Amino acid sequence: MPRMEPEGMRLDDLAREAGVATTTVRLYQNKGLLPGPRLVGRTGYFDRSHLTRLALIGRLQEQGFSLAGIGRVLEAWEEGKDLADLVGVEQQLDVLLNRSHEVVLDAAELLARFPAGSLTPDLIQRAAALGLVEATDAGTFRVPDQRFLETGATLIRLGVPVGVVLDEWAHLSRVTDEIARRFIGVFEDHLLPPDWQHDLDSGRAAALAATLAQLHQTAGQVLAAALDASVAREGSKRLAALVPPPTTAD
Repeated sequence: MPRMEPEGMRLDDLAREAGVATTTVRLYQNKGLLPGPRLVGRTGYFDRSHLTRLALIGRLQEQGFSLAGIGRVLEAWEEGKDLADLVGVEQQLDVLLNRSHEVVLDAAELLARFPAGSLTPDLIQRAAALGLVEATDAGTFRVPDQRFLETGATLIRLGVPVGVVLDEWAHLSRVTDEIARRFIGVFEDHLLPPDWQHDLDSGRAAALAATLAQLHQTAGQVLAAALDASVAREGSKRLAALVPPPTTAD
């Protein structure tokens, strides 16, 4: 969680929690992408809306938007509504994009999450290529979803080699990407109004974000239920093959 003083976060704290350099925050301010801090005397304080905005800017950059393009998106989004509406939509998207599970760690904290000696530079580099960890300009590591730290560390402590964990993650990602495309197709075909691009005010944008978030939650529940059923079926088959049936007395 952000290190919040009563007045808010200072620049260094905001940058640290967002996983970016302070110069990046200043750049976004100079480009008009990030509102300025609230001044208390000569000290500027940022709040959670700034952290959410930084997350959104980062995701748009990951999707290939230039800073100028991001500026146009935000300008069009803010047109006709106040900042509170925009922040509300951003926060809904923030939850949808799993930013609530993001964590920023230094090198020692990252290594401490796993058994000693299990992470090598090559394995960390491979994890970065898979999008599981990202080195920041501040010298820390941003983990988009801390649940990977928890599940990955558990598997490794059980004796599964790190390379195998990464192999399975790569395969699982391909499977879940296909599942996600199908659910997004359902959203686009049945829930997204055909004229949404021509009549997207703040209220409608918030409603669409809420609908997509609800679909995301439902998809997770369906996927978990389907996985439970599959594991039960396959597990029963494997156990039946491994454990001989009880013998009956003559």
